[in-house]
Amino acid sequence: MKLRKSFTAAVLTLTALVPAGTALASTSETSAGSQAGDTSTTVPERTKPANSAEFRAAMQAWQSATRTWLNARVAAATEYREAIATASSSMKTALEAATTKDARKAAFESFKTARQAAKTAFDAALAELGDRPAKPTK
Repeated sequence: MKLRKSFTAAVLTLTALVPAGTALASTSETSAGSQAGDTSTTVPERTKPANSAEFRAAMQAWQSATRTWLNARVAAATEYREAIATASSSMKTALEAATTKDARKAAFESFKTARQAAKTAFDAALAELGDRPAKPTK
């Protein structure tokens, strides 16, 4: 407790001794130097309201196009997952009914074929969608 009081007293004494105009890191020289050379009085132009309205319309169009693109992508992914689930279900049913090694092999091969067909259809749907719409810039 005594140490804390001594430290506080030392800090208060130092702050009282340092004149108000003196700072440990003087910023008055740097700020005065940068202001001395700057004599321009022009104000930069603001963006025109027409540009703002055009940009707002472009953003709304982009949002609509992006929403449509994302919905189509989700639909394609859902179809792909459903096709894989159907193929998996039919493979499990065929494996339960299979009694020979050849029947099991045929079940796996039919699953692989169905999976490849689903992947091809998904890739075709993504290629048809194209790239995501580009966001407009100001």
